[in-house]
Amino acid sequence: MATTSPWLAAARQRLWARDSFSFIPDRRFDEPPTTITPGDGPRVAFCGFPSDYSLAFLFALLDLDVCPAAILTSPGAHPAIVGTNAMSQVADHIGLPLLRPWRINDEHARLDLARLDLDAVVMASFDQIVGARALAIPRHGWLNVHPSPLPHYRGPEPIYWTIADGATEAGITLHRAVPRFDAGPIFAQATLTPSPEDTAGTLTRRLCAAGVDLLGDALAALLADAPGVEPDLSQASYRPSVGHRRLETADGAVAAERMVRAGVPNMPAWTELDGRAVYVVRARVAADCSGDGSIGCLRFSDGCLVIEEAMEACGCHHDQPDCPHRDLVEPVA
Repeated sequence: MATTSPWLAAARQRLWARDSFSFIPDRRFDEPPTTITPGDGPRVAFCGFPSDYSLAFLFALLDLDVCPAAILTSPGAHPAIVGTNAMSQVADHIGLPLLRPWRINDEHARLDLARLDLDAVVMASFDQIVGARALAIPRHGWLNVHPSPLPHYRGPEPIYWTIADGATEAGITLHRAVPRFDAGPIFAQATLTPSPEDTAGTLTRRLCAAGVDLLGDALAALLADAPGVEPDLSQASYRPSVGHRRLETADGAVAAERMVRAGVPNMPAWTELDGRAVYVVRARVAADCSGDGSIGCLRFSDGCLVIEEAMEACGCHHDQPDCPHRDLVEPVA
């Protein structure tokens, strides 16, 4: 039996009304009413964040015939996680334990997991690597939801790199989590073609829509201890985390425009306009810097990047003008 209520239905509708999904874990809903009774079935915990991406799969899990047993999250990812947020509100509404381990692999965290008597865990975005001993606690293991067509784009920010690289295929993969990063047997996968207008936010929403349709079958395969399909890691690619990349580091105007779209809304690219740093959220490629709607222009060998919209704060986890994520970017010579 699924776990349902009018409040959950309204929260899910509010989520899917967005045309762009964020990984920033700061979502919050209206306060839920009194606690409801969870559904019946295998005992499954959810691991993720109060972000659009994670919440899409949490709501999809609650629609399945499972008994939601707990919600796990990581308090170091964002200040909102230690207080009231969308995920804590869902936990309160259903009467679920909410675990916020700083280190998921520590003994006390593993003891907390073991007390839940879990059949499985569904994980959709988490900032900690789950080790072998924690992965072995649920009877049937962990199902991870990774937003790329594995084995391509292993790593923490595949949607960013899919757009920034100009890849012709995006995907979402549901696979058994193993101690090696994004390397477990695959139970389900969907692919789609990125649009030239896609930002990371619009592409994330489209991938989530494809992924939630696969969750039921993938979780059933995990619970049945199905072998899945081993990915060919000889064909794998890996891309690292990114900070706010400076637009001048792009190879050209076309690459810079992709960098802008890849950064929206989670990690916008930046440049300097009139001597101050700004985060660019909309730009276009042009032959020159003339034309309406421009607030700035960067010249490259293959044309110009016309900046149409920018903001002084980054809008990411830190949301401040001098965001420390910019420290990850090599300075322009």
